[in-house]
Amino acid sequence: MSPVFGDLRDLPPALLIVGPSDVLLEDNMVMAARLSAAGGEVDLRIYPESPPGFTGHPTGMARAALDDREAWLAQRFAARATTW
Repeated sequence: MSPVFGDLRDLPPALLIVGPSDVLLEDNMVMAARLSAAGGEVDLRIYPESPPGFTGHPTGMARAALDDREAWLAQRFAARATTW
């Protein structure tokens, strides 16, 4: 089973974070394309020189990715809060 093959319409915005050597890089790229084709908001970020699972390691690139994720989420929640 893979979400790549599911119905991707009417989903909330998605942020995909991956490294270029991750075995799931192609799946992330396909997922981003399918989400976009289904009319969804998707942000695919590929962090250079990052191995699989890099966000779980204490590196500068991991910190950058995690900081980017937090900013992305804060931006979405702030935008949503103004519509409530």
